[in-house]
Amino acid sequence: MDVQAKSTKELQKKITELKSDFSYLKKLKNLEKIKRIQLEQELASAYKEITLQIEEKEQRAAELIIVNLKLKFQSEERAKKAKELVMANIELVFQNKENEKRAAELAIAYRELDFQNEEKEKRAVELAIANKELAFQNKEKEKRATELAIVNKELDFQNKEKEKRAAELAIANKELDFQNKEKEKRAAELAIANKELDYQNKEKEKFIAILAHDLKSPFNSILGFLDLLSNNIRKYDIDKIEKQINLVNDTAKIFYLLLEDLLLWARASSDKMIYEPKKLNFTAIYDDVITTLRLMAEAKNISIHKIALDKMHVFADKNMLTTILRNLVSNAIKFTHKNGRIDVYAEKTPTNVTITVSDNGIGIEPKALNRLFDISHIITTCGTEKENGTGLGLLVCKELVEKHGGKIWAESELGKGSDFKFTLPFM
Repeated sequence: MDVQAKSTKELQKKITELKSDFSYLKKLKNLEKIKRIQLEQELASAYKEITLQIEEKEQRAAELIIVNLKLKFQSEERAKKAKELVMANIELVFQNKENEKRAAELAIAYRELDFQNEEKEKRAVELAIANKELAFQNKEKEKRATELAIVNKELDFQNKEKEKRAAELAIANKELDFQNKEKEKRAAELAIANKELDYQNKEKEKFIAILAHDLKSPFNSILGFLDLLSNNIRKYDIDKIEKQINLVNDTAKIFYLLLEDLLLWARASSDKMIYEPKKLNFTAIYDDVITTLRLMAEAKNISIHKIALDKMHVFADKNMLTTILRNLVSNAIKFTHKNGRIDVYAEKTPTNVTITVSDNGIGIEPKALNRLFDISHIITTCGTEKENGTGLGLLVCKELVEKHGGKIWAESELGKGSDFKFTLPFM
């Protein structure tokens, strides 16, 4: 019985220990669960913090891009304002020179007017002296009755002198009136010249703006093609590289032609081109020009004919006449379809020779026809076979023709062809 009781107690004791161990294990599991939850919460918090930091970095990067764009825009605005300031300074210097020139002319006019006023005062003094002398002579006549005959002769002489002086004074007054009218005429001419100068300056400013755009476009194309080629040189095959280089080459040729025409126009319009007119055989000039353009015409199977040019002589500068004719004939070839025809002929008038380059090409629209020789409207049009041009050729022709004292104009009907005519002195 005692043994059984003892065994029961030991069993209860073990059960109690087991219950204690089970409770400890349960607490331990609960503690691990709490730690896991805390760890997950810490990880979630850390993930949120990292996400927030990434968003802040992206926001700062976006702000930095906006700041860089603003800085770039401000730099461009400063450069633009600097260019505008340079142009304004140049215009101010020019205006100051013009003002100084006009002030000098006005000072000369004032001096001339002062001189004329002094002359008038001098003559008035002389007239007053003559009147005093006449009064003295009248008194002398009363005193010297016996010398009346001599006094009368002297008086007649003095009257003649007065009449002579009065006539001189009338002539002087007429001369003064004439000078005043001349001054007014010159002032009017100066005003007209100033208006014309202002107009020409505005037209040249338009021309320079258009020209700057035309000069920039080929550069942009060349730089774009070269940049593309540079970035992909190891990716492109040889055919694609050759195509890109050909595009750059064609664009560079267009740019070179533009610069060449611009240089020729600048020399012609600034009187720096040597002008040496002499008697020339126009047929010989025609033959030289057609020889240089023959391959260009044959490429489109265009026939060129001369009409009534034999033994025709003109008074002109050889180089300038060659440039004019070459520009007009090459334009005719450019805007004439394949198998077309070009005629070059000359007609004498009582005062000059009218030379015509006629084609049966595409013609010119009326709106464009009125602006062909206007410096503020540079017209560039591709030919019938996509030939390129600069738009300066006709401006060069105009400057060179006007240097000869002639004029140039065009007559055209859209779809039927064009006639370009210019005049030259003849021998």
